[in-house]
Amino acid sequence: MLGTQAPDSLLPTHTSKTPRAIKAPRAVKRITFDRTEAKPGETLHVHVRKLNQDEVLVPGSLCLRFDIDGLKANNGGHDDNYLVQNVSRALVSKMVVKFTGTILQDTDGYDLFKIYDDLFLSQEQRDDMILEGIQSVDLCKIRSVTSDKKTLAAEDTLTENYGSKYVIRLDHEILTDHGVFYPQALYNDLVFELTLAGAAQVVKGLDPAKLKYKLTNIQLEYEMICSEQLAQEAASVYSSGKEFLYDHVHLEKTITFTKNSDERLNIKVNAQRRSLKAILLLFTEPYAAGRAIPKNSYSLT
Repeated sequence: MLGTQAPDSLLPTHTSKTPRAIKAPRAVKRITFDRTEAKPGETLHVHVRKLNQDEVLVPGSLCLRFDIDGLKANNGGHDDNYLVQNVSRALVSKMVVKFTGTILQDTDGYDLFKIYDDLFLSQEQRDDMILEGIQSVDLCKIRSVTSDKKTLAAEDTLTENYGSKYVIRLDHEILTDHGVFYPQALYNDLVFELTLAGAAQVVKGLDPAKLKYKLTNIQLEYEMICSEQLAQEAASVYSSGKEFLYDHVHLEKTITFTKNSDERLNIKVNAQRRSLKAILLLFTEPYAAGRAIPKNSYSLT
């Protein structure tokens, strides 16, 4: 009587495991930016590097890495000055993104919009964004080395690892939502223009005349993968005509009104804009840095 050995799996759809992932060299690159220092109000022009043949950018990895200095008395500031929470967003008052002469984004009040946007991050995401400055007020003071900072073991460990180092993520959708980015296959540069916010939006302190900061040791950081297969696939998609979908966020206007006095606001929206997705109204209370916030004045953005 003849017999056969049964396989371990009797399922009719069983197949052997087949690796389908791509194995390729992956590396984080940091290069010195063309400007090593920057002050409030100045504009930084960031050109996305072309990279070499078969090298692609990992989505969401492009950023500016730097130290924030100049807060203290020896630089005209005050020893109790400290950085605001989510300082990475607060630093950029205007963001312009250009490609082939086309403006993909031109947003005044970029800090206001992105800080609002980050409120929808999960707690797990926020816990992993120390370099962006999403942290407690206590940790803001510890990393800024104020005289009234607390002594906390866990926070001191974070300070030892990060110190005054922060990053600004260049997270426009063209780099984050459309797979790997292959600059070598494009004829034109993708350019980011970042205008730094005033010190009152970035630094907290008792004396508004002594709110100071500057960026030092600026570097361009990105993660890249060297893969001929990925690069060829990206180049093929680009050559056949690829659509990049993104939101163009535009600050329409700022209206100042008095609470309990102005009962109705008339807002005119430019209806000629194509593909209007939403109208976002943000209410903020205006204030002078270092002074109490008025209770009866509001602005509509």
